[in-house]
Amino acid sequence: MKLLSSIALTSILTATIATAQTTMCFKENHKSMTTIETTALSGGECKNQKSVQDMKKEGWSVVDINIDKTENGTNYIYIFKKEEANLSSINEKALEEKILNRLEERKKQEIATKKKEAYLRKSKSGEKLYNDKCISCHGKNGELKAKGVSRPINSLNLQDFMLSIQGYNNGDYDRGMAFVMRPYATLMTKKDIKNVYVYLRSLKNKKEENPAEENK
Repeated sequence: MKLLSSIALTSILTATIATAQTTMCFKENHKSMTTIETTALSGGECKNQKSVQDMKKEGWSVVDINIDKTENGTNYIYIFKKEEANLSSINEKALEEKILNRLEERKKQEIATKKKEAYLRKSKSGEKLYNDKCISCHGKNGELKAKGVSRPINSLNLQDFMLSIQGYNNGDYDRGMAFVMRPYATLMTKKDIKNVYVYLRSLKNKKEENPAEENK
Protein backbone atom coordinates (compact mmCIF):
# COMPACT_ATOMS: atom_id res chain seq x y z
CA MET A 1 0.00 0.00 0.00
CA LYS A 2 1.29 3.46 -0.84
CA LEU A 3 0.32 6.03 1.74
CA LEU A 4 0.17 8.80 -0.81
CA SER A 5 0.92 9.12 -4.49
CA SER A 6 3.99 10.98 -5.67
CA ILE A 7 1.73 13.73 -6.97
CA ALA A 8 0.11 14.10 -3.57
CA LEU A 9 3.52 14.17 -1.93
CA THR A 10 4.60 16.97 -4.23
CA SER A 11 1.44 19.03 -3.83
CA ILE A 12 0.66 18.45 -0.16
CA LEU A 13 3.62 17.23 1.77
CA THR A 14 6.37 19.68 0.86
CA ALA A 15 5.67 23.35 1.40
CA THR A 16 7.92 26.37 1.62
CA ILE A 17 6.33 29.62 2.62
CA ALA A 18 7.56 32.32 4.93
CA THR A 19 9.70 31.86 8.28
CA ALA A 20 9.82 28.03 7.97
CA GLN A 21 10.09 25.29 5.43
CA THR A 22 7.87 22.31 6.19
CA THR A 23 7.98 18.84 4.68
CA MET A 24 6.57 15.40 5.38
CA CYS A 25 8.36 12.06 5.13
CA PHE A 26 7.06 8.59 5.84
CA LYS A 27 7.99 4.95 6.23
CA GLU A 28 5.56 2.06 5.71
CA ASN A 29 5.45 -1.33 7.45
CA HIS A 30 8.62 -0.76 9.45
CA LYS A 31 9.39 -3.64 11.79
CA SER A 32 11.39 -2.10 14.64
CA MET A 33 10.85 1.16 16.50
CA THR A 34 14.49 1.09 17.63
CA THR A 35 15.78 1.57 14.08
CA ILE A 36 13.23 4.00 12.66
CA GLU A 37 15.36 7.11 13.29
CA THR A 38 18.27 5.69 11.29
CA THR A 39 16.15 4.34 8.42
CA ALA A 40 15.82 6.26 5.14
CA LEU A 41 12.35 7.77 4.78
CA SER A 42 10.24 8.27 1.66
CA GLY A 43 8.59 11.44 0.40
CA GLY A 44 9.23 15.13 0.89
CA GLU A 45 12.83 16.22 1.39
CA CYS A 46 13.85 12.72 2.56
CA LYS A 47 13.61 11.31 -0.99
CA ASN A 48 14.27 7.70 0.08
CA GLN A 49 17.77 8.75 1.14
CA LYS A 50 17.61 10.61 4.45
CA SER A 51 16.69 9.32 7.90
CA VAL A 52 15.31 11.29 10.84
CA GLN A 53 18.85 11.70 12.14
CA ASP A 54 20.05 12.94 8.74
CA MET A 55 17.26 15.51 8.62
CA LYS A 56 18.12 16.77 12.11
CA LYS A 57 21.77 17.17 11.11
CA GLU A 58 20.61 19.41 8.25
CA GLY A 59 18.71 21.67 10.63
CA TRP A 60 15.26 20.11 10.44
CA SER A 61 13.23 19.53 13.61
CA VAL A 62 10.37 17.07 14.09
CA VAL A 63 7.15 18.96 14.82
CA ASP A 64 4.74 16.03 14.67
CA ILE A 65 4.71 12.25 14.28
CA ASN A 66 1.81 10.02 13.29
CA ILE A 67 2.23 6.30 14.11
CA ASP A 68 -0.18 3.68 12.79
CA LYS A 69 0.26 -0.02 13.52
CA THR A 70 -0.65 -2.45 10.71
CA GLU A 71 -0.63 -6.20 10.23
CA ASN A 72 2.70 -5.95 8.44
CA GLY A 73 4.49 -3.57 10.78
CA THR A 74 4.13 0.12 11.64
CA ASN A 75 3.56 3.17 9.42
CA TYR A 76 5.32 6.38 10.44
CA ILE A 77 4.61 9.89 9.20
CA TYR A 78 7.02 12.67 10.22
CA ILE A 79 6.35 16.38 9.84
CA PHE A 80 9.64 18.30 9.73
CA LYS A 81 10.18 22.04 10.01
CA LYS A 82 13.29 24.04 9.18
CA GLU A 83 13.58 27.61 10.33
CA GLU A 84 15.01 29.97 7.75
CA ALA A 85 15.62 33.67 7.83
CA ASN A 86 13.19 36.02 6.07
CA LEU A 87 10.61 33.30 5.42
CA SER A 88 7.10 33.37 6.84
CA SER A 89 5.60 30.41 8.76
CA ILE A 90 3.36 27.72 7.30
CA ASN A 91 0.19 26.55 8.96
CA GLU A 92 1.39 23.11 10.05
CA LYS A 93 -2.00 22.23 11.50
CA ALA A 94 -3.71 22.77 8.14
CA LEU A 95 -1.01 20.74 6.40
CA GLU A 96 -1.38 17.91 8.89
CA GLU A 97 -5.15 17.87 8.45
CA LYS A 98 -4.76 17.61 4.67
CA ILE A 99 -2.39 14.69 5.07
CA LEU A 100 -4.57 12.85 7.56
CA ASN A 101 -7.71 13.46 5.50
CA ARG A 102 -5.98 12.01 2.44
CA LEU A 103 -4.86 8.97 4.44
CA GLU A 104 -8.37 8.50 5.83
CA GLU A 105 -9.85 8.64 2.33
CA ARG A 106 -7.33 6.06 1.11
CA LYS A 107 -8.22 3.83 4.06
CA LYS A 108 -11.93 4.03 3.18
CA GLN A 109 -11.15 3.11 -0.42
CA GLU A 110 -9.15 0.08 0.69
CA ILE A 111 -11.97 -1.10 2.99
CA ALA A 112 -14.48 -0.75 0.14
CA THR A 113 -12.16 -2.71 -2.17
CA LYS A 114 -11.76 -5.52 0.37
CA LYS A 115 -15.55 -5.73 0.83
CA LYS A 116 -16.04 -5.93 -2.92
CA GLU A 117 -13.40 -8.66 -3.23
CA ALA A 118 -15.04 -10.66 -0.41
CA TYR A 119 -18.44 -10.27 -2.08
CA LEU A 120 -17.05 -11.56 -5.38
CA ARG A 121 -15.47 -14.59 -3.66
CA LYS A 122 -18.77 -15.46 -1.99
CA SER A 123 -20.66 -15.00 -5.25
CA LYS A 124 -18.22 -17.26 -7.13
CA SER A 125 -18.48 -20.00 -4.51
CA GLY A 126 -22.26 -19.66 -4.45
CA GLU A 127 -22.43 -19.87 -8.25
CA LYS A 128 -20.67 -23.24 -8.30
CA LEU A 129 -22.87 -24.68 -5.57
CA TYR A 130 -26.05 -23.33 -7.15
CA ASN A 131 -25.21 -24.69 -10.60
CA ASP A 132 -24.29 -28.09 -9.14
CA LYS A 133 -27.23 -28.55 -6.78
CA CYS A 134 -30.02 -26.01 -7.31
CA ILE A 135 -30.41 -24.83 -10.89
CA SER A 136 -32.33 -27.87 -12.18
CA CYS A 137 -35.28 -27.18 -9.86
CA HIS A 138 -35.05 -23.46 -9.14
CA GLY A 139 -34.10 -22.17 -12.59
CA LYS A 140 -31.15 -20.21 -13.94
CA ASN A 141 -31.85 -17.17 -11.76
CA GLY A 142 -33.78 -18.78 -8.89
CA GLU A 143 -37.00 -17.60 -10.51
CA LEU A 144 -38.89 -20.92 -10.66
CA LYS A 145 -41.31 -22.45 -8.18
CA ALA A 146 -39.48 -25.73 -7.63
CA LYS A 147 -41.80 -28.69 -8.25
CA GLY A 148 -44.61 -26.14 -8.60
CA VAL A 149 -44.86 -25.51 -4.85
CA SER A 150 -41.74 -23.66 -3.69
CA ARG A 151 -41.52 -19.90 -3.66
CA PRO A 152 -39.06 -18.37 -6.16
CA ILE A 153 -35.94 -18.24 -4.02
CA ASN A 154 -34.60 -15.13 -5.75
CA SER A 155 -37.40 -13.13 -4.07
CA LEU A 156 -36.45 -14.10 -0.50
CA ASN A 157 -34.44 -11.94 1.87
CA LEU A 158 -31.42 -13.47 3.60
CA GLN A 159 -33.28 -14.31 6.81
CA ASP A 160 -36.13 -16.11 5.03
CA PHE A 161 -33.65 -17.83 2.71
CA MET A 162 -31.62 -19.23 5.62
CA LEU A 163 -34.65 -20.14 7.76
CA SER A 164 -36.26 -22.02 4.87
CA ILE A 165 -33.19 -24.17 4.15
CA GLN A 166 -32.41 -24.74 7.82
CA GLY A 167 -36.07 -25.58 8.34
CA TYR A 168 -35.74 -28.52 5.97
CA ASN A 169 -32.92 -29.84 8.16
CA ASN A 170 -34.97 -29.39 11.34
CA GLY A 171 -38.08 -30.91 9.81
CA ASP A 172 -40.21 -27.87 10.62
CA TYR A 173 -40.52 -26.46 7.11
CA ASP A 174 -42.49 -28.19 4.35
CA ARG A 175 -44.45 -26.73 1.45
CA GLY A 176 -45.28 -30.19 0.19
CA MET A 177 -41.97 -31.40 -1.27
CA ALA A 178 -39.60 -31.25 1.71
CA PHE A 179 -38.38 -34.80 1.05
CA VAL A 180 -36.88 -33.58 -2.25
CA MET A 181 -35.07 -30.62 -0.73
CA ARG A 182 -33.92 -32.18 2.55
CA PRO A 183 -30.95 -34.19 1.13
CA TYR A 184 -29.52 -31.00 -0.39
CA ALA A 185 -30.23 -28.85 2.66
CA THR A 186 -28.47 -31.22 5.04
CA LEU A 187 -25.24 -30.82 3.07
CA MET A 188 -25.28 -27.00 3.17
CA THR A 189 -23.47 -25.09 5.89
CA LYS A 190 -24.48 -21.58 6.91
CA LYS A 191 -21.59 -20.31 4.82
CA ASP A 192 -22.85 -22.26 1.79
CA ILE A 193 -26.33 -20.82 2.23
CA LYS A 194 -25.02 -17.26 2.44
CA ASN A 195 -22.81 -17.76 -0.61
CA VAL A 196 -25.73 -19.03 -2.70
CA TYR A 197 -27.83 -16.09 -1.50
CA VAL A 198 -25.07 -13.63 -2.46
CA TYR A 199 -24.85 -15.23 -5.90
CA LEU A 200 -28.61 -14.93 -6.48
CA ARG A 201 -28.52 -11.31 -5.31
CA SER A 202 -25.69 -10.59 -7.76
CA LEU A 203 -27.84 -11.98 -10.60
CA LYS A 204 -30.79 -9.86 -9.52
CA ASN A 205 -28.65 -6.73 -9.22
CA LYS A 206 -27.13 -7.37 -12.65
CA LYS A 207 -30.59 -7.73 -14.16
CA GLU A 208 -31.76 -4.47 -12.56
CA GLU A 209 -28.66 -2.62 -13.74
CA ASN A 210 -28.79 -4.04 -17.29
CA PRO A 211 -32.42 -4.92 -18.10
CA ALA A 212 -31.64 -4.99 -21.84
CA GLU A 213 -29.33 -7.98 -21.34
CA GLU A 214 -32.28 -10.14 -20.32
CA ASN A 215 -34.02 -9.53 -23.64
CA LYS A 216 -31.12 -10.60 -25.84
